[in-house]
Amino acid sequence: MGKPCQNLRAKWDDEAMENAMRAVESGMSQRKASETFNVPRRTLRNHLKTGSNNRKLGRGSVLTKQQEKDMVTRTMRLADVGYSVTSKIARHQVFRFCEANNIPHFQIEKATAGKAWFKLFRKWNPELSIRKAQNMNPARAQKLNKYIVNDYFTKLESILDKMNLKNKPERIFNMDEKGCRLTLHHQQIVLSKKGIKRLHLVASEHAENVTVVGCVSAIGSAIPPMIAPKGSMTTELFTDFVQHLAKFKLPSSILLIFDGAACHLDYEIVEAADQHAIKLLCLPNNTTHELQPLDKSVYRSFESH
Repeated sequence: MGKPCQNLRAKWDDEAMENAMRAVESGMSQRKASETFNVPRRTLRNHLKTGSNNRKLGRGSVLTKQQEKDMVTRTMRLADVGYSVTSKIARHQVFRFCEANNIPHFQIEKATAGKAWFKLFRKWNPELSIRKAQNMNPARAQKLNKYIVNDYFTKLESILDKMNLKNKPERIFNMDEKGCRLTLHHQQIVLSKKGIKRLHLVASEHAENVTVVGCVSAIGSAIPPMIAPKGSMTTELFTDFVQHLAKFKLPSSILLIFDGAACHLDYEIVEAADQHAIKLLCLPNNTTHELQPLDKSVYRSFESH
């Protein structure tokens, strides 16, 4: 009976590889160095190309160790502000990061990293763990579920304590966006023959719209609103808003409370907020009609007028 098959991968250590690399640099052939120091010849050739003697098994990471560490930090930060990152979101965001930093790897047509990358990312970063989120009926969530509301205010109180903001309303901000018509849209009064009940006038049915992004502190001071093209808030627009807010806020750190729509959150936004000492906190989904201060106190009156 033959000997059982053994795993012969990477039986060498870093010191053996370093000695083999030095021997080759001194004139020894790669074949001779491989036999002398018991390291695979192909592996030796690869290490000579990279100049590294570190042993590494399996597929390499797309990101550097520092980039992965930053991504782990951002993932934890997003969870802290009330936005849990799913596998799909994480894979999409790393694809966008690689595109923005000219790191070629993932298939462009899919616009996302693969499931294999996510599996390795979890393996290389054990401080992250997978948890099953509790499903909630949309109807219950829309009715201001007591658990969700209590959880939000518990997080808010914790942040206010850590940032020492309970007696500093000038450093607590709320932002919200609102679609705004630039022109009034109303029925025109025209002359017609008496008795005619229906009369048509050729005119545009819709007025021109823009998005107004307002931001007010808890003390009542407002920064100049940002006017954006028609449409919902995007990652790029939100990043621009963070830069806009930074021009008018106090030099010290502030808290920004905002609608936690998925399109608002991205690593670029977290980085921009960190650069300007802005702490982010998301309002729970489907509760902004009651918990969003600007929506309740400002935009409702604005819309009526």
